[in-house]
Amino acid sequence: MDFTGRNNLIFDLDGTLIDSSEGVIISTNYALTSIGEKDRTPDEIKNFIGYPLETMFNNFSDKSYSEFWNYFQEKARETVVASTVPIGRSGYVLKELYNRGYKIGIGTTKIRVHIEKILDKLNWRKYIIAYVGADDVTNVKPAPEAFIKAMALMGAGCSDSVVIGDTVNDILAARAAGLPAIAVKSIFGGDGKLKKSNPDMLIENLEELLDIFK
Repeated sequence: MDFTGRNNLIFDLDGTLIDSSEGVIISTNYALTSIGEKDRTPDEIKNFIGYPLETMFNNFSDKSYSEFWNYFQEKARETVVASTVPIGRSGYVLKELYNRGYKIGIGTTKIRVHIEKILDKLNWRKYIIAYVGADDVTNVKPAPEAFIKAMALMGAGCSDSVVIGDTVNDILAARAAGLPAIAVKSIFGGDGKLKKSNPDMLIENLEELLDIFK
């Protein structure tokens, strides 16, 4: 697909730009044991990173999600931002795209307070003109609301925007929003499902974007 003229780039966050898995694993197991459930392995939890928290919870328990959510956020305040690191050279890629004149937004299932603290920690806020989190929408991905809101905040439209993400939900949300999608192979696996979601392009890492958006 030709992405010429698509100057608004909307990124997913977890698994695409950042890795916060250490904090998510700690927070998940803290919340699970607090409601009387067993610990889960890191790999079990990583399978759901980047997806709605409730999706993960429903695969691990049939107890009250609201109670789990409260315990998760209690521990996440201590661990998620502190454990977050950029994936590969994602910071360099954002800087280069920004310097080339592209507008950059984020649509994620992370809550707003964590988005803001992560952007500040990584010194990325200057590159991002809009971000939409789980608490900014009624329906999280695969619903298109996060990407539609990000476009509105960016002053963009379907004809000049593209989504970059690492999960099937990113691709489905992009499709539902009327946007093309570039899938980047996730550090958490799931490449087979990602290919089957039929993104417009599949790349190995974010640095390939610099050959696409020149």
